[in-house]
This record gives sequence, C-alpha cells and structure tokens, in this order.
Amino acid sequence: MSQAAIDSRSASRSPSSATVYTAAALPDWRYHAILLALCAGVLLAATLLSVRDRSDVVLPLIGLPLPELCTMRRLMHIDCPGCGLTRCFISLAHGNLGEAWSYNPAGLWLFGLIAIQIPYRGWQLWRIGRGQREIALPWMTVVALAVLAVALLAQWSLRLAGVSF
Repeated sequence: MSQAAIDSRSASRSPSSATVYTAAALPDWRYHAILLALCAGVLLAATLLSVRDRSDVVLPLIGLPLPELCTMRRLMHIDCPGCGLTRCFISLAHGNLGEAWSYNPAGLWLFGLIAIQIPYRGWQLWRIGRGQREIALPWMTVVALAVLAVALLAQWSLRLAGVSF
C-alpha cells in the first residue's frame, strides 16, 4: 500500500483518545483558559459588588455606585432585555434568589450557564493537558443560547406589557 493511500485512510478516521495532533489540529487550550478566567471573573465580581436601593451597583470598600451603562435606558428611557442582569448576578452570588428573580428572571439561566463553565472549562483543560481531545457539544451550546434568547425576550416583553416579577 502506498504512503498516499495510508495517509488518506488515516485522515478519514475519526480521532481517538490516543490521537497525536499536528500543529494545525491542536486543541486550543488558550480558548478554554480565557473562558475559564472570564467566567470566574464574572462570578468573583458578582460576589464582591453589592446593590444599594435596588438600582445602584456599588463598588466594595469605596461605596461608590457604578455609572449607568444601559444605552437604551439612557436614550429611550425604557429597559432593554438585559437590564437587571448585573443586579441579578450580584443577588444570586449573595444568595438572594427572590431578589435576583425580580431584577431579571432570565439572569438565573445565564448565571447557571456561566457557573457551569468553570468545571467544564477546567475539565477541558485537564483533558488537553493529558493529550486527549476536547469534548465538543455544539448542539448543547445552540440550545442553551436559544433558551437564553427566548427567556430574555419573553421577560422583556412581559415587563413592557406591565407584568411585574
């Protein structure tokens, strides 16, 4: 059997856990490390920040409120679908589920998605470090983001209609 035939046969097989990666096919450990750091940073920030008077997000130790960042609220004087997510995250990090729900019910789902990234990305980094391939779950990512989009738009529509949570 010629070398070209052997190369084409081996290229058509799916990679196993003992696959030796070429430089172009190496799993990107930086991608997982960056996502792990970002998600951990979001959860750490939510733990350190606090909410004052149900509207102000306050910096720790200094006690100064962060500026309003929602452009839609500043320009059009209505909340956007993501309004309340920061306060929701802070409330969840402090264990106030009811308060978190009142700020943005979809935030509970997003907080869960971010929290689950920490063990998942750590596991991916562990696998890559051992020379194993990444576990790809593209269908799960699409479903999770679709649920988040529907939840954000649904709660926003209900709030515009005057329903309070």
